[in-house]
Amino acid sequence: MNERLCRGLLLVCGIAGIAAATYLGASDLRGQGALGCCAVILLFWFLGAMLLLRKPLFRKPEHTICAVLGLYMCLFLRLSLFDYVSPDYVSFLGPWSETMRGMTVRQALITPIGDYNMPYLYLLLILSRLPVYDLYGIKLISVLSDVFLALVLGRLAAETAKREGMVLLAFFGGLLAPTILLNSAYWGQCDGIYACFSLWGLYYGLKKRPAWSMVFFALAFSFKLQAVFILPVIAFLLGKEKLRLRDLIWFPAAFLAVMLPALLAGRSVPSTFGIYLNQTNSYPYLSLNAPSMWSLIPNDYFFRMDEASVLLAGIVTLLLLYVFLRRCGAMKDRDLIAVSLIFALGIPWLLPRMHERYFYLAECLSVLYLVRYPRRIGIPVVILGGGFLAYCSYLFGGMRILTNELVAAAYGLTLLYLIVKLLRETDARMTKKEVKAHE
Repeated sequence: MNERLCRGLLLVCGIAGIAAATYLGASDLRGQGALGCCAVILLFWFLGAMLLLRKPLFRKPEHTICAVLGLYMCLFLRLSLFDYVSPDYVSFLGPWSETMRGMTVRQALITPIGDYNMPYLYLLLILSRLPVYDLYGIKLISVLSDVFLALVLGRLAAETAKREGMVLLAFFGGLLAPTILLNSAYWGQCDGIYACFSLWGLYYGLKKRPAWSMVFFALAFSFKLQAVFILPVIAFLLGKEKLRLRDLIWFPAAFLAVMLPALLAGRSVPSTFGIYLNQTNSYPYLSLNAPSMWSLIPNDYFFRMDEASVLLAGIVTLLLLYVFLRRCGAMKDRDLIAVSLIFALGIPWLLPRMHERYFYLAECLSVLYLVRYPRRIGIPVVILGGGFLAYCSYLFGGMRILTNELVAAAYGLTLLYLIVKLLRETDARMTKKEVKAHE
């Protein structure tokens, strides 16, 4: 009787939430194509619901129902944020799309427009041909990536979680984490795309499907240079015999494939493959509102410390890679989540020229870390909370609760904690193996 009552209450609450979400999402939009946006969001929900029902993440049907209803509410919550016009849209994304609208397809492909890599420019080119408000179209692309991000977080959680309820937590973490929500629906950024592909690459790597793993890692890298923050995990997939050396060929093959349309249209090779190099030289600042180690030092020192700071980041990253690879035999699949988090947090923390958005992948992985270690809730609180404060400083202005320097210090201590914990756990396993071998 109690079970039936709970299911009934769940259904009633779900219907009420759907009604409220639909009203809030649809009534707030004022731009051209608002009705079309509602239709597309419904399509996204239908797609996500079908995936949840046909390939369930959860053993209990009530968890699946909760996920389906919750996905609907989370999507329409995003829709209610679509009218915000960010400075990035005014200065960059909007003008890029408008420039493409006045060109032929070939002209748009061969002309250097903006500093994003080709796959995202393809999407902007498609949007410029559609009768939709560019702002809405850009945000819809990012929201679609949120759906697949939530799904892959659920899949990875199912591989590592001890309790099924934690899978539901990971799924909704990908939908409701404040930085993930703000990044796509409010800011109109596309960090969810490369993060989504990166995590699918990790998932298929753990499932021993090397071709798919490499293709997804390559797609992540083709959308954003920041995918390099997780690419060191490929070395551990090789060490765990999830990948073979010959499987790595899929990475350059997939990367070249997505660049091919621009090359076939006549774009020069340096212009096609030099976008990331131009990006790295675009921002002469030690930190661009990012809570990195270099936010502790004034930007006036950039030209004195630029090369040295990059060299330091490279040395520390290689050192960590060496230390962890020596313990690769003692690592379990779930440890690769911790390894990924360490690199996704550590590399942007050590590098100069970082934006606040560059910790996005670490924020996603912190949700998975909580799934595996529920008692270590402080890790996602610090990482997600610090990211949220950095976002708020840029998007909303005003006085911050904590300064960027304090958040950076908290990130550094968190990174140190993650490293020490992983080393202790793997060393303990190695010691047990040695004791058993002597017996």
